[in-house]
Amino acid sequence: MNRRAFIAALAAAGLARPASAARAAQGLTIHSAPRPLPALDIRDGNGASAGLDGLRGQAVLLNLWASWCLPCVAELPALDRLKPKAEAMGVRVVALSLDRGGKVAVVNTYARLGIKTLDIRTDEARAAAEKLGASVLPVTLLLDSQGREVARYVGAAEWEGPVAARLLDALAAGRPLTPDMAPPLAKLTGPAP
Repeated sequence: MNRRAFIAALAAAGLARPASAARAAQGLTIHSAPRPLPALDIRDGNGASAGLDGLRGQAVLLNLWASWCLPCVAELPALDRLKPKAEAMGVRVVALSLDRGGKVAVVNTYARLGIKTLDIRTDEARAAAEKLGASVLPVTLLLDSQGREVARYVGAAEWEGPVAARLLDALAAGRPLTPDMAPPLAKLTGPAP
């Protein structure tokens, strides 16, 4: 899905916000109570169902991205490097592509960026953004071991620093998340690789 089509779909669904509102909402939002997730039709690289139900019992970092979103693409290499470390801590890392091009867009982006550890996950029904209330990208949902959203991060984050490590450690342990665990926004210093 290209950027204009995505924004048009969000506007039609009543989810689009002015750019100033999107900027103001960047960073970590911790929910006062866990929120159940709607059913999502997530597919793997072979087109088989790869939904989140199979990850119950584990904390999950679910990153929503698209190849046309420069901050999303800039964030992917850090998520790729983070995945083995996070999973050793007990947090699964899932990068869900919202691209209209499905698997082809993911494969091309991963190849261009040298992504090695992230699995191919696509939203073939192109309904995840609306179902999850993602009005801008990138958005990362932090899910507890019961598959409920406990927090979300809007914007590209510095996922490799000590602050993010504290956040993921608390998520894996089922401890409450606190605002001081918010990783800083990533500094995007030019075009994505």
